Amino acid sequence: MDKQQSHPSVVHPNSLIKQKEGKINQFNNRFAVWIGTHVGSMYCFYLFNVIALLSAQAAFETHNLVPIINWVSSNWIQLILLPAIMVAQNVAQAATDAKAEADHRTLTYLTNLQDQQMEELKNQTKILEYLQKADKA
Repeated sequence: MDKQQSHPSVVHPNSLIKQKEGKINQFNNRFAVWIGTHVGSMYCFYLFNVIALLSAQAAFETHNLVPIINWVSSNWIQLILLPAIMVAQNVAQAATDAKAEADHRTLTYLTNLQDQQMEELKNQTKILEYLQKADKA
């Protein structure tokens, strides 16, 4: 589809979100997105992996189950899996955003098409009325 003319009946989802945000919420939302984008990146995942692996040797050298379990639960699960999960959520959100944009374009196209069809029907009605008047005369 080519670039569609906007339609007064079709509102883009991003416009609705911006209308609901206040100044403080807008800052907080942008800051949260910035953090989520940077922490939820594969670069952060690799960095956290290196940090966690640096402390792994010390935990495993103790041959004690408690430090090993602490390392797995606090370092590996929390530190490593958090960015990985956030990356997956960012990918899923990008797909959702793309679908919302495609839906908006389709809805705009269909609404404009419907307006054109209604205009054509009105014109056809005028022509039919004119022909009926011409037949009676």
